[in-house]
Amino acid sequence: MMTMKFSAEVGRRKILGGIGAIAISGLGVTAAGCTSRQGSATAGARESDSSSQHILGYGSLIQRESREETWPNAGKSFPVSVRGITRGWYDRVDTASWGPTYLGALPDQSSTCNGVIFQVSHGELKAFTDREQGYQLIRIPAGDITMLDGRSAPPPGNFWYFGSASRRYVSREFPIVQSYVDVCVSGCLEVEDEFSASRAAKFAQKFFTSTTDWKTPWINDRIYPWRPFVHVPQANKIDTLIRDQLGEKMFRSISLPGAGI
Repeated sequence: MMTMKFSAEVGRRKILGGIGAIAISGLGVTAAGCTSRQGSATAGARESDSSSQHILGYGSLIQRESREETWPNAGKSFPVSVRGITRGWYDRVDTASWGPTYLGALPDQSSTCNGVIFQVSHGELKAFTDREQGYQLIRIPAGDITMLDGRSAPPPGNFWYFGSASRRYVSREFPIVQSYVDVCVSGCLEVEDEFSASRAAKFAQKFFTSTTDWKTPWINDRIYPWRPFVHVPQANKIDTLIRDQLGEKMFRSISLPGAGI
């Protein structure tokens, strides 16, 4: 994720569950009709395993560095286009600190969404689910996946994406921020650099055209990221204390240099 640390804040989300959701209790992972496997199997053996689990990254998880911040040894990803998912700017983190609007996704049979799929182990599945708390983990039918790496079909296994619990759109208090857009789009450019088939399919361009609700306010926060946890890991706790001890009015009066809104 370049120099930005996305996962620290998102990792505090509380999962709401829902259709096709995986339930996590301690280290156990269960799902309707599937299980996650552990072991010392090679990557090739894992990829041929029909019970293996794969996650679709459609936002920050497209970028390799962002995935590796959650799991340093996150496996190789492969570009795909998925029918039946709409992606847009309508998700946010419930936090005491300032925060942007993030990308979300919902089922929609009239839409397609591009991204990357990557296989996850038992521990990886739990780590990514912890990171994306607040989203619903929804199953993707394998037949809805078109590979953009030159293969004619996806690998065997079960496929999931983190869907939004509701639509909460861009607003003055929750803008689109360039630092997050940069993470997502740099991931798309990585994909085009690695896979000629994705470059021919205009993967980065399709990210824009298959994403809805591009709106303002949109802040260029590259120098001073709007996401407080980027530089101050304790930002959420600090801001909670300010709000609790000095009041909501005082907290909201704190100016944000360069915000432009």
